[in-house]
Amino acid sequence: LFDVKGRFLIHRIKKEEGKFDEAFSLYQQGLEKLMEKLKQPTSSEKKDHYKNLLNTYMSRAEIIKKKKRKVNVAQVQEIRIGNDDTGWSFAKLFSKPLADSPTHIRIQDPYLHARHQLANLVSVCEVFAQNRSVSHIRIITRPAPPGDQKTQQQKCMRDLGDSLTERQITLVTNYSETLHDREIRFKNDNNVVWVAILGRGLDMYKKLPSWFCLGATDYTFRKCHEVTVTLTRG
Repeated sequence: LFDVKGRFLIHRIKKEEGKFDEAFSLYQQGLEKLMEKLKQPTSSEKKDHYKNLLNTYMSRAEIIKKKKRKVNVAQVQEIRIGNDDTGWSFAKLFSKPLADSPTHIRIQDPYLHARHQLANLVSVCEVFAQNRSVSHIRIITRPAPPGDQKTQQQKCMRDLGDSLTERQITLVTNYSETLHDREIRFKNDNNVVWVAILGRGLDMYKKLPSWFCLGATDYTFRKCHEVTVTLTRG
């Protein structure tokens, strides 16, 4: 905020979204420098000048602070889906996180055992794989109980991993016996993180009357259970 001769440089701070942290930091630095200048011996004229700048910087820093709060509030979205609602495909539900070009996605859902649950997992991974920025997908779930479901779960993770590898996407699967929370995290190269908190996990769709009806492949046609999905961006 000062040049080599000690003169003030008045910064014109752009107030676009994403610039608030930088702007607030610059004004804080300016306030610190101004306080240092006021402590140094100088003329009354210069002290008045520094005090005027101090008031200006404090006022603008407060404006930036309020704008930051407004942006933070705007970056939390709660989606309430009613019983039997349609139109909520995974592509629509996660359109905002995917628009930020995530590279790493973590799917956390304790119940990926039954055939329809695993089919939902494959479907959401299909949506993610269409985004060219995605390079890593991590799945955390509970291990299926011994028997057919365990065999089915293991085969799904293996086959899904192989098909994702063909698109240069790495799949890692971790198991936790105590997992409870259901969420998906999206992170891009700029460390922008979206968190989707899923009330029912991926198992938010009702059972189809037949695998030969609308909704079998296009989830836009599927009826949903009543559920709340919360999206936060940080």
